[in-house]
Parts: sequence; C-alpha cells; structure tokens
Amino acid sequence: MAEIILVIDDDPAMLDSLKQRLIPEGFTVSTTASSEDCINQAIIHRPDLILLDLRMPVRDGITVCKMLRANPKTQHIPIIVITGVLLPSQLEEARASGADDVALKPIDPSDLLIRIRAMLACRAIEEPAERSARYHEITHEAASSSSRLHPPASKE
Repeated sequence: MAEIILVIDDDPAMLDSLKQRLIPEGFTVSTTASSEDCINQAIIHRPDLILLDLRMPVRDGITVCKMLRANPKTQHIPIIVITGVLLPSQLEEARASGADDVALKPIDPSDLLIRIRAMLACRAIEEPAERSARYHEITHEAASSSSRLHPPASKE
C-alpha cells in the first residue's frame, strides 16, 4: 500500500506542484488549502507524513502544528514544515511546536524526496532523540551522495 502524504498549503499552485511530483514516486497524496480543515483531513486520511506550509491565513503553520501534536489521533504523524521565509525565531518556534523538520521554498524536488523518505524510514522510532539522530544520519548519508542537499539543523 502506498504511503500517504497530506500537503497543507494555501497556494493551489504549490499543492498541484507537490502532488504532481510525489504521485509518480509512488505516494498517495491528499491536499488541503484550508488551515481550518486540516486536522479533520489528517484524521480522515491518516497520512504517514504531513507537509505543512508555515504562512497561511486564518491559522498559521505553527498553530496547526501545535494542534496536530495535541490531538491523540494525529500527534504521531511526522511533520515537515515548508516555508518561503524563515526567521531564526520562526525556526525555533516551528521546532518547539512539534515540527520534525523545516525546509525552505523553493526546495529542490530531489532534496524534498530525500527528506520525506528519511522521515518515513524513521517514523517507527518512538524515542524523539533517537528518531532525530537517525533522521539526520540518513539525510547526511544522502548529502554525501547529493551535493544539493542542505541537511536540516539539529533539534538539540
């Protein structure tokens, strides 16, 4: 069965772009442009991973991430926050809200796939520090194969 990725972004072009990139890679992709409806979508679709835009109207990605982490039905789902603008304070706030990784737009599609596959490979590891360490190990291995990847900063 294909792994399910839920993409939450208020930009229809970004939703379409990610969907078109991920489906040929074997993923089932569900999308929503509504930060208000995304929790319900996560409960309905039971994704293996969420790609979450940081800057959205009504509820920003930080608020959505906190809501996903607070809900017992969604708290275990890995979240990669994607944003076009990221201040250092926002990076810390994203991590504190429960984001597993943060990536800057425009992100190279190959780099995003490396991050997605690494996150999916680590999702069964229950202990957060161990999961984070394994994730960084995988992305660093991939970085040695691809000079384009900029591994995420440590969550320490």
